[in-house]
Amino acid sequence: MRTLVIAIVITISASLWPVLADEHADLASLQALDLSYATAWIEGDADGVMALFTEDATLVPHHGDTPIKGHKAIRNFWFNPDYAPTVVKESRREASEIFVSGNMGVVRGRARLVWEYGGTQTTIPEGNYVMIALRQDKDWRIRLLTWNDDPRIWVQKSIN
Repeated sequence: MRTLVIAIVITISASLWPVLADEHADLASLQALDLSYATAWIEGDADGVMALFTEDATLVPHHGDTPIKGHKAIRNFWFNPDYAPTVVKESRREASEIFVSGNMGVVRGRARLVWEYGGTQTTIPEGNYVMIALRQDKDWRIRLLTWNDDPRIWVQKSIN
């Protein structure tokens, strides 16, 4: 009887291994997507940032601002050629929770951000973010990104 139980446990474990291995790979890919987002901003790579999003992605900005939907609107929001570029000096993201359900993945974490725009450097010492990603072919892309922070703790200084 003991041999039968051991054989059943081994059989079940062996059948679950590919599922667990795939989930582990998905979690690692989602963490890499999260880090790629921060890296593309630091490198000033607008095309790199945009390549991480689905065509129908939505940004839900902080402070209750109106959501921004679609590649064209997101690019215009962040990389409008009529305005001076935003230069991200630091973008630190620490995922607190990552999970996958089928072709959807979620990354939730804390972030720190320092950027320069219009002669001012702004530091957001801490905030929250949630990224919802969809599997497209074999890659993950951001479908929805939202963040919040407390503007009362922002640090701003002139860089001129």
